[in-house]
Amino acid sequence: MDSLHILVGREQELRDLIQCPQHWDSARAACKDVDVSHYHPADGERSAEGPLAVCVGCGGRLDCLALALRAEDAEARHGWYGGFGPADRDRIAAMLRLPKGATSLPDRALAAIRLGRDGWLVNDIAQALGCSRRTVQRYLRSVG
Repeated sequence: MDSLHILVGREQELRDLIQCPQHWDSARAACKDVDVSHYHPADGERSAEGPLAVCVGCGGRLDCLALALRAEDAEARHGWYGGFGPADRDRIAAMLRLPKGATSLPDRALAAIRLGRDGWLVNDIAQALGCSRRTVQRYLRSVG
């Protein structure tokens, strides 16, 4: 995808989104109609450039990136958020001097959160992710 230059001058805005998340209307996300598997390829596979290209002009790009930086395990980054892959997010976290002990959520939880914000019903999320309704509800409550 692109380099980190889009973050220049927006570092504090990103820090604020990480520390104090706002309600984000995912209906404005450019990826709302794209299959989530494009952003979470199987281990060892490279994500397709087409779906990632929608991130470039997305109005929710920083919110998406902040969600990942706030919730993911820094030692097990996976998937694409805001157009940034795991290595990019490592560099961003280092640039922002984020603590490594951040709240850790598995990729499946992040996918559930994203789908929930996209308006999916709990039953549909559970079926898509292969987990129980209760697990999906727990994931969704973890971010308020």
